[in-house]
Amino acid sequence: MGRGKRTALEALHAKPQPTETCPVALVLGPRGQHLHEVAIARSLVSDEVNGRLNAEGRAWFTTLAQLPPKFRSVVWVRRGGYVLVDVSEQLTDKVGGEIAMVLLAAQVKQLRLGGAWPREYEELWPEIWGQDGGRGPGGGDGKHDDDGGDGLLEAGNLNHRRADVDEPSSESSSESSDGE
Repeated sequence: MGRGKRTALEALHAKPQPTETCPVALVLGPRGQHLHEVAIARSLVSDEVNGRLNAEGRAWFTTLAQLPPKFRSVVWVRRGGYVLVDVSEQLTDKVGGEIAMVLLAAQVKQLRLGGAWPREYEELWPEIWGQDGGRGPGGGDGKHDDDGGDGLLEAGNLNHRRADVDEPSSESSSESSDGE
C-alpha cells in the first residue's frame, strides 16, 4: 500500500483527542504555499502558548498553520472546517503551528457526542464570522444537527448537465409510448 493511500486511511479511521498543545482550530481560509489561517480559542491552550502567540485580551486568536507534506494532495482543508493544530512550537515568526489532523464530519460528530468538543466554537461564531446571527460559512445556525447526515451531500447535485440529460430521455420514452 502506497504512502498516500495509507495516510488517507489513517485520516479516515483516526480517533482524534484534542489536548492543550494540540487544540481544535477553525479554518478561516487558505493563505497559499500550504498555509492556512486558523482561529483557536484562547481558553483551549496554555498560558505559555497564549503569551507566545500574543493572544492576551481576546477570546480567540488567529495564526497561520502549515499543512505537513504527508497530508498534501491527500487530505483537503476547507474554509469553515476544523483541524487539530500542534502549537507546541512556533515554526516561524508568522506560522504558529502545524496541522496535526484534518477533522472530517464523522470525527467532529464523534467529538461532539463524546463530550470532547470545545463549546467555545459554538459561542464564537458571531465574533469570528461577523454578526450574522451565529451562522457560519455554510449558512447553518452554528449548531450541530443530529439528523444522521454527515453534511457532505447537503449542497445537492452540482452537476447541472446530468439533470438536463436525464430529463429529455425520460420525456422521449413517454412520447414514444403515447404515439403507439
